[in-house]
Amino acid sequence: MSQSNQMHYHVPFTANSNLVNGLHVSAALGGGASHAFLVDTGSVGILVPRTVLGPDYQAFDPSQDIAFGYISSGKTYQGQWVKVPVVIGVPAAWDGTGDYPVAYIEVFAVDQPADFTGGVFGIGFGIGGLADGGPARNPLLHLRHQGTHLRHGYIISTQGLDVGLAASNMEGFSFMKLSGDASGRDWMQPSGSVGLSGDFSPDEYYADLPFLMDTGISAMILWVRAESVPPNLPNDTAFPPGISVTISAPPADMANEPSLQYSFVTGDNNEVSAPSQVEWRVGSGINTGRNVLAGADYLYDATAGRIGFRIPPA
Repeated sequence: MSQSNQMHYHVPFTANSNLVNGLHVSAALGGGASHAFLVDTGSVGILVPRTVLGPDYQAFDPSQDIAFGYISSGKTYQGQWVKVPVVIGVPAAWDGTGDYPVAYIEVFAVDQPADFTGGVFGIGFGIGGLADGGPARNPLLHLRHQGTHLRHGYIISTQGLDVGLAASNMEGFSFMKLSGDASGRDWMQPSGSVGLSGDFSPDEYYADLPFLMDTGISAMILWVRAESVPPNLPNDTAFPPGISVTISAPPADMANEPSLQYSFVTGDNNEVSAPSQVEWRVGSGINTGRNVLAGADYLYDATAGRIGFRIPPA
């Protein structure tokens, strides 16, 4: 195995990061100051206020703005894709010195709303829609450190990001193989399943759906087909307490042991892997929410086309 496949770099989360309010990393874009970004596996591409970029990127033609938006929140932003150097893991008060990984990629510079001060580090795959800038705009797939290209992939835990995959940091993971999309340039989301039981219905509810490990939100969103919605539970509304939820990936009805399987009861605050709430909307998919990381580390291997989960040591 080559040196590039053996190298990996740990990027810590910011001091105020947590599973409730989000996991953030600091990065400097286009020669600008350090800025905090929400780590989001439910989108692809960096969303950044244009004012955060360096002075070389402040002049622009607003008539060329396009949209970037998120389905879960419904928020849409106007701006432009701009190619800049992205330096990741820098301290909050960075003076421009030090040895940090760098990626030269396009980022989405937000012009409207003008009061936008946040930032999103979209590192997912196969998202589709306005929130998917494609693999070429995923910052973690294009990082170089000390002259070496880190292998296409990463690990997320509650402690931070491990960028670049090597034998030493992949130990203990249970993997799921991904299928390529029609373009041949990206991977599709794998299949998972959701099971619900409780007083809402005398029968248990079960569905196989595309599975999205989504660290960009604290809630779980179940996107279900209109002809098979959970009975007696209104859509776009948090489930009441007392509903048992079981998530499996691959689906629980498949022959192989799931790479990830966990259960929780809505309203039980003692279950650390439980999302802040669960709701359903019409669609097709499981957006897990980031609290999965309370019980398992997550790995994405863009080279081999697989994701994995690992129970961290106690």
